[in-house]
Amino acid sequence: MDEEKTMLVSKALEEIRIAILEEDKLSEIFFEDFETDRNTGKIFLGIIENKVPSLEAFFVNIGLGKNGFLRYRDVLDDPNQYNVGDKILVQVRKDGGTRKGPQLSMQVSLPGKYLVYIPNSDDSIGISRKILQEKERTRLRQIAKKILMDDESIIFRTNSEGIDEKEVEIELKEMRKIYNSILQRFRSQKNPGVLYEESDFLEYILRERLDSKTKKIITDDRQIFRKLKKSLKGFELKPKVEYVRGDVFRIHNIYHQMEEIFTKKIELSGGGTITLDRAEALTAIDVDSAGNLEGKNIEETSFITNMEAAKEIARQLKLRNIGGMIVVDFIDMKDSSHKKTIINILKEETKKDKSKVTILGFTNMGLLEIIRKRTTQPLDTNVYSQCPLCHGTGKVIAPSLVHGRLIKELLSSTKEIKKEKIKVVEINAFHNLSGYLTPSLTEELEKKLNVKLEVSFNWQNPNSYNIKYKK
Repeated sequence: MDEEKTMLVSKALEEIRIAILEEDKLSEIFFEDFETDRNTGKIFLGIIENKVPSLEAFFVNIGLGKNGFLRYRDVLDDPNQYNVGDKILVQVRKDGGTRKGPQLSMQVSLPGKYLVYIPNSDDSIGISRKILQEKERTRLRQIAKKILMDDESIIFRTNSEGIDEKEVEIELKEMRKIYNSILQRFRSQKNPGVLYEESDFLEYILRERLDSKTKKIITDDRQIFRKLKKSLKGFELKPKVEYVRGDVFRIHNIYHQMEEIFTKKIELSGGGTITLDRAEALTAIDVDSAGNLEGKNIEETSFITNMEAAKEIARQLKLRNIGGMIVVDFIDMKDSSHKKTIINILKEETKKDKSKVTILGFTNMGLLEIIRKRTTQPLDTNVYSQCPLCHGTGKVIAPSLVHGRLIKELLSSTKEIKKEKIKVVEINAFHNLSGYLTPSLTEELEKKLNVKLEVSFNWQNPNSYNIKYKK
């Protein structure tokens, strides 16, 4: 049985936040500030700044400060016809990271409620894999053949199931109109910059996330309530819309569930745990039975824990927006049928994910490999900034090492202290050195250096300290 979904729409000051629940459990979360900062899907006027044949790519200035990366294979026509300084129309396919610029394509596509419109394309007609009935797929193909012009393609989205030909034609005409206005701006504009972007965050989320499983939308803002009622008139799906007083996120326990998104270790209800370690392009996940005592023997206990972990891993990948290569170290299972079951659970659970997920299978070492395609940054990179002290490692220098360095610096400055007739030395250190810079050690150093030492522990950086010499 499919899990019912509830969409929560909350407004804090001027920012809209949207949470999607599956059976009261947080499945996805979106923040207007973060979504409007993303560039995926935006169409730009770009200027080619560099052509690198060894990489088979161009570096393109699109006005973001960091050049985009355009591969030859994502260029329309022959890459050799483009040169440095040329003006080109590009769309961001994948947001950049801290070190990389965004990934670009000259193959532009425009998403609508029912269609994805692809101009300058002679590809075959695409139909969502979630539309299963062959009769319906055939009907949609026939509609497309009637209304498509040369050099354009469309992809029928899941929402298009059962739609009549007139609705398809109306949306296609609107898409053509949008694309023509983009071309007009491209011809008249000279400098790199945005030509087209999604205008409304709420409309975008409704279009991308509203499906037949969404039975209810609840909001805590009257203006949004009225807007939802109006917007949903244009959708085939008609979930129930409710207004509630107070903070809808607090009412549905979203804040507590949000805290769990960023923890390294996740407790499973059966007693097991999963631990996530994420690098830029690789995520390692470890499954542990921990306190799980279910099962008649080790094999059965492992299998029960792994089944629960598989469902939670699929949820976490979507919720945290983790992409790239994912390697899962499940608890060892000797029974091959158990491994097949785990793979099947993951395949079934990842069908709920809008991003493409590929389950590669178990390696000879017993690790399960997964690839998840992601076009925007992981959620934690938006919510958290990198620590300026540990630079993302989660570690700081051991206090004994910092203390040793401080003492060596003091003792090596003995001649200079004497020469400059220094009378007072102020030391400010992080509080974790208080157990090292004791009164007895301070007294000993004062005798060796022949100065007055004034020690405080207000320094904010555990990896360093501050020394001031006063005459």
